[in-house]
Amino acid sequence: MATRVRGVLASDFIRHGAIVFVASMTVNILGYLFHFAISRRLGVVRYGELSALNAAFMLSLVVPQIGSTIGIKYAATFHTANDTARLATLVRNFVRYSLLGGLGVFVALALLALPIASFLRVDDPLAVVLTMAMIALSMVSGTLRGLFQGVEAFNAYAFSYVLESTLKLACGVGLVYAGFGVAGAFAGWALGSFVAVAYTAVALERSYGRGATAKLDLHLGLFVRTLNGVAIATVLLAIVQNGDLLVVKHVADPTTAGLYGALSLAGKILLFLVQFVPLIVLPKATRTALAGLPAGRLLLQALVVSAAMSLPGLVFYYFFPGFVITTLAGKAFAGGAPYVFSYGVAMVELAFVTVIVNFKMGIHRFDFAWPLAICALLELVGIARFHRSLGDVTSVLIAGNFLATISVSWRVWKTTPIAANPSLVFLDDAV
Repeated sequence: MATRVRGVLASDFIRHGAIVFVASMTVNILGYLFHFAISRRLGVVRYGELSALNAAFMLSLVVPQIGSTIGIKYAATFHTANDTARLATLVRNFVRYSLLGGLGVFVALALLALPIASFLRVDDPLAVVLTMAMIALSMVSGTLRGLFQGVEAFNAYAFSYVLESTLKLACGVGLVYAGFGVAGAFAGWALGSFVAVAYTAVALERSYGRGATAKLDLHLGLFVRTLNGVAIATVLLAIVQNGDLLVVKHVADPTTAGLYGALSLAGKILLFLVQFVPLIVLPKATRTALAGLPAGRLLLQALVVSAAMSLPGLVFYYFFPGFVITTLAGKAFAGGAPYVFSYGVAMVELAFVTVIVNFKMGIHRFDFAWPLAICALLELVGIARFHRSLGDVTSVLIAGNFLATISVSWRVWKTTPIAANPSLVFLDDAV
């Protein structure tokens, strides 16, 4: 028995999963404290504005997620091959171009602040501009953290992640209670992201960016195919995770949109509870496939862990929905209680979708793209068509996410190992 316990503790999946789980839970707790405090100060209508801007932020994460996924795959390849020179080149290029890209994104988005405010029915354009600043900074920090994932430096990844959220809570809540409203919330968030960017860039340069460098010698065609696959997968995941909030904010009255924002806040606890699983699955699937080993056991581990951690929470949501939503957002949001469980079911389904998609990206298979795109489109159209009540919306989510789970699972156990040349990073893998 003792030998088995030591074997479990020695498992990379368990050790790294524990580190990222603790960091993710810390970030989730800090995030919910942020919303707990702010929702009570802002009220239902203003909180609806914050939820809509937050959903826009979540959708914007497709950019750093694309960048970080590419970074994970390349960093994992060079790290596995012990190619420190190419890894140093990769780190330096990522730091330099991420910073320049973040500046360009902020300028471009700031110019669109007024039309964005009009579409989302946000009264204060400054809140939108500050949201754009926060989006740009978060893009940089999220992209750079992907390199820590790729080399499996999960301690540094966790510190950067927690640092950003700690400052977001302290500064954002402080500014809201000082009277700066929705704009203050995003100003504090942007400050936290700025500090995280500075730490992450410096830590990467010191740990992996020094010493000799070498040309990456990447095969352009293979790089473009990899980039396209990652970009499509990331965009689709962002849409199915956050598109519902934007559609509801656009088609529903302000009070209903505010209630739905609180409902989403409650339901996504179940999704965020297991978000550490895809974070470790992606680099480990890449490493396993590069070594020529079957990766199916890794996927099975990930799905079992996700189910074991999310299903007890779902049971709690079934019996205590009112307690959940009023504790998180206040008594003014009690109208969303009847829909907490159904939204939670949709989020558990979505957790499985996210794990499977990240696993398939890790083994360089993107055959889920078209089926998932169709499911995402049907889900958004369904919400726009059937939104007479929050029950209609959650029913559409459950059906859409169920179809998405089935669609991305197609051929999931056909895990042909990737043949890899470190200088090319990925050779073509038939789909």
